[in-house]
Amino acid sequence: MTFFKQYSYSAFKLFLTQLALALMGMAMALAFGYKGNRGLQVGAGVFVTVFYLFLLYVHMWEVGAKDGIKAAAHGTPRGLWRGFAIALVANALNLLLALLILPGAFVPEGHAWNGFSAAVSVVALIVEGMYQGILAVPFRGLQLHDFAWVYFAIIAPAVLVCGVAYILGSYQLHATNLLIAKNKDVKNNGRPE
Repeated sequence: MTFFKQYSYSAFKLFLTQLALALMGMAMALAFGYKGNRGLQVGAGVFVTVFYLFLLYVHMWEVGAKDGIKAAAHGTPRGLWRGFAIALVANALNLLLALLILPGAFVPEGHAWNGFSAAVSVVALIVEGMYQGILAVPFRGLQLHDFAWVYFAIIAPAVLVCGVAYILGSYQLHATNLLIAKNKDVKNNGRPE
């Protein structure tokens, strides 16, 4: 219970980031899709997805850094699994939507569950709009968003990025120098030797 108490705000912040980037991704994918430019639609989808993952990285790095400092100060274990767990909590709605879409893939055409799964997939495309440009790519005669497994697969990048960012933050390691402000007064710009 302490986990949810301590990290619920972080998970909620990750979810809000998802919703904001979903709107951006939908707007860009629909604009380029309306013009019929598939290349720009996919490019916009890749851009929004990378930007989304970068924002997740920045947030989770900070959470990991704070927890790493606390763990070092108190001599407690770092709990490197927390980044993955926070990301799974933030993606709980995405996972629920994927689970509701899945049965539609196994029932015969015309079954009531197909209609329900199709309606849920529309909701999933709105909530996960940052991937919309990528999900419009044709694959085996259909678009990617027509496959039920895709809704599980698109959760993985966010969970992996958040988990790795938390671990890097916990040990004060930086994947990029963009995240460190330049400070001429601090030796080695505050990086561990």
